Amino acid sequence: TPSFWDHAVYLDYRVAPLFTVTLFDEDGSEIALNRFESSWVPSNLTTVYQAEDDLDVSEQRALLPEDVLVSVLSITNSGDVRRKLRVILWTSQETSGAEQDVCVDTVTLREGVAGFRRRHFDGQGQIQKSYHAALGAAAPPTSHSFRLSEKTDNYPMWDYTPFFEGFTGKLDQRGPEDSGRTQDGLHYMGLGYTVTLDPGEMAEFPAGIALAPTQEEASQALQRALRSRRPIGVSEKAWEQWFRSVPSFTCSDPFLQTYYWYRWYGLRLNRVQDDSERLPYPCVFEGTNAGWFRHAISYSAQCHMLESRWMRSPALAEGTLLNFIRNQEESGAFPGCILNGEHEDPKGFYHANWGRAVRELYDLHRNRDFLNQVYEPLARYACYLSRERDREESHLYDVLDQCETGQEYMSRYLFVREDADDWGPIQLKGVDATVYAYELQRTLAWIAGKLAREAEEAKWTAAAEATAEAIRTRMYDPERGLFFDVHPKTGERSPAKAATCFYPLMTDAAGEEHLAALEHLLNPKEFWTRWPVPSTSQDDPTFNARGEWKGKRHACPWNGRTWLMTNSHIAEALGRASQELDRSLAPRAAEFLHRFIRMMFRNASVSYPTSYEYYNPETGQPPVFRGVDDYMHSWVVDLILKYVVGIQPGDEMLVIDPLPMGLSEFAAEGIPLRGKRLDVTWNASEGLVVGIDGKEVARKKKLGRIEIPLPSRKPVAK
Repeated sequence: TPSFWDHAVYLDYRVAPLFTVTLFDEDGSEIALNRFESSWVPSNLTTVYQAEDDLDVSEQRALLPEDVLVSVLSITNSGDVRRKLRVILWTSQETSGAEQDVCVDTVTLREGVAGFRRRHFDGQGQIQKSYHAALGAAAPPTSHSFRLSEKTDNYPMWDYTPFFEGFTGKLDQRGPEDSGRTQDGLHYMGLGYTVTLDPGEMAEFPAGIALAPTQEEASQALQRALRSRRPIGVSEKAWEQWFRSVPSFTCSDPFLQTYYWYRWYGLRLNRVQDDSERLPYPCVFEGTNAGWFRHAISYSAQCHMLESRWMRSPALAEGTLLNFIRNQEESGAFPGCILNGEHEDPKGFYHANWGRAVRELYDLHRNRDFLNQVYEPLARYACYLSRERDREESHLYDVLDQCETGQEYMSRYLFVREDADDWGPIQLKGVDATVYAYELQRTLAWIAGKLAREAEEAKWTAAAEATAEAIRTRMYDPERGLFFDVHPKTGERSPAKAATCFYPLMTDAAGEEHLAALEHLLNPKEFWTRWPVPSTSQDDPTFNARGEWKGKRHACPWNGRTWLMTNSHIAEALGRASQELDRSLAPRAAEFLHRFIRMMFRNASVSYPTSYEYYNPETGQPPVFRGVDDYMHSWVVDLILKYVVGIQPGDEMLVIDPLPMGLSEFAAEGIPLRGKRLDVTWNASEGLVVGIDGKEVARKKKLGRIEIPLPSRKPVAK
């Protein structure tokens, strides 16, 4: 049906339905609109309808930057006689009428705009969220009707509405004040319009709904959208500006190129700027659904920083961390999730690699003020980890709940408690948690050096060295050739082989002596599946490619699915190992990136990129039943620019070191590099060419490593 009846999500609150539009002929009979074809681009959806009565009808829908959803109907009179059509813009809002679930009240009609307030309750009478909606069209309505109905099936069907009986083309002018004594039921709100068309004439009917904290803000946003010369153009311009704000990337592999741009689409799709006390900075929510993922979540925030650091402005990458600093707990911990209700506290805890994200962001943008902003909060967080997550002073760090790693239902937790999958408390010295702590300590030492805090630099350097040594000596098993979780009481290494066992290879805590770990990774009987890598080794007794745990299919199982989050880490581990430890690994690192990205295309179609949470390692099929696509729980843009194009800036040296991806050509242009513009291109005739601010600074005939000194900002003595 035209317009928006399916639910939207305002922050993390489900709003459904929104509105629809129904057409009528001169006698007040409904003109059936049947969808004929649709086309989609990120900025809008265009639908062509088959209509009766010599009418051609099409529609464009879009979500505008000010939280306005607009629908523009284009109606053409293809007949020989003048037409006078009626258009009814309407919605049906379900309300509990009490302080539970959702209450819709404060229904108004002002200056042709229907307004109402939605309040969400927690079941205890406490308001979680309150916001307002404004519904209207570009022209003033010629009639209206507001009616209350007992709850029934709520579909966008005209003959289900209380307006249907006795309708002859005009609504009955019943106002909001006459819509019923009780507030429990369905609030029907209808606005009527007249569209007159001469033969061959086309008219547009723009309508929309706006959501905002206050009724005034919602009404003003709606009016601004509908008064614009072309509302859909507002959406087109916003998307064009977004895509111009990121580096351009093209290459000879259509899957790589498509996925690069699809990932940027997903990041904007989930981008939120609330300007509230809890979310004062822009950030990216983890997913589009109305459940847990529709929040700022620390586990995925590290991914968003790595991706958005490549934008010309660092605001999104920096804001991602600054929001968690704003919500930092007294203990120093960062919340796992920043909830958006008016009386909700942040919840949970996730281990996250803040250190790597901060350092790599700084490598591109060199924002010293940002380092000053984050140093003390990150230091408090590191102290929390040492105080609360390593009471034994082992320099290995605790996982206390299977949810804290973002990885549930794995044999790694059964090592310390047989019923860990029942969500009881555990204590496990986790490889991933310890690697993240090491990266944080190492980054704090580096920041302290930048800020001339010599004593603190020494303190964090010592902490990082102690953690690295513990990883090498207590987590690495030289006989089995792999890193393992550790039992906090016995010091015993876990028998469970998980994808997290490779995480130390992302860092300099692992050296050439640890490359035996990659034999497990590249073994087809363990992790090197058709679509690698599963979160748990195939020879683990709990392994199941279909996500079944103890005979039951789970929504978030980590006992064998190929998770995008894990694969991002593995790509980083293989990339680093191939460039810093053993160059012969480069073809395997390239192969992994190819397989990782191809897996995410549904039915091997380049026109159907996806980003589900995980995939089947044997078939590559996504969990369609989850309904969670466009899910920002990994990093891919960063891998493409860092390893396909090879861009790796350091403190004093810019390294360009592409993996052998088999590309005949690629071009990455407009990369921000410390206030300058970096371009990197490759093709067989020109070779590998590096330019800064339009000037060529390096060229190599064959694809390979290039090192370019970067100017120091330190004052030069004269």
